[in-house]
Amino acid sequence: KYGYIHLYDIESGTCIYMNRISGDTIFVTAPHEASNGIVGVNRKGQVLSVSIDEDNIVSYITNQLKNPELALKISVRCNLAGAEELFVRRFNMLFGQGQYSEAAKVAASAPKGILRTPQTIQRFQQCPSQPGQASPLLQYFSILLETSQLNKAESLELARPVLQQGRNQLLEKWLVEGKLECSEELGDLIKAHDSTLALSVYLRANIPQKVCQVFCN
Repeated sequence: KYGYIHLYDIESGTCIYMNRISGDTIFVTAPHEASNGIVGVNRKGQVLSVSIDEDNIVSYITNQLKNPELALKISVRCNLAGAEELFVRRFNMLFGQGQYSEAAKVAASAPKGILRTPQTIQRFQQCPSQPGQASPLLQYFSILLETSQLNKAESLELARPVLQQGRNQLLEKWLVEGKLECSEELGDLIKAHDSTLALSVYLRANIPQKVCQVFCN
């Protein structure tokens, strides 16, 4: 009404943006799939298109609205960039306080996988284990497995201790559930312990020469 557009976060009811885009009343609007926005027509017959700049909305909420908590929530919910510094800062704070499980949750939820790197795995590997608790590294992998598929580096580093413990059935379960990223390196790692399981990895990773080797052996 009166040519104003309002943008709200539905979950919290927070007004993110409000501005007048037309001097005349916009009497009809409709979704615009090409831009993920809307189109509207005002009383003068002007057709107006409005969409969200997904590359900048999170930084806008952080810097203009001064609402980093909302920026984090929207970044996670919509998998949007722009809050990388906030996630890294929160991850480092929790990690430094020894709250490894909470730090793992931050790493798992950070958009675009910005914290799911070999460096993060190495940091968890270097943490001391507490008596009666799973190691920080296994806590990290457990949280990732609850919500997503592991990437190549994560799959390899999880497979090593699992194979050392002789718990091949766990790897088989995760393979069936699509939780591991299959690669030639993962197949080679598993092959020394279980050639049948390695064959499943090679097939999923589409490594025909290694499939032939397993059958020949």
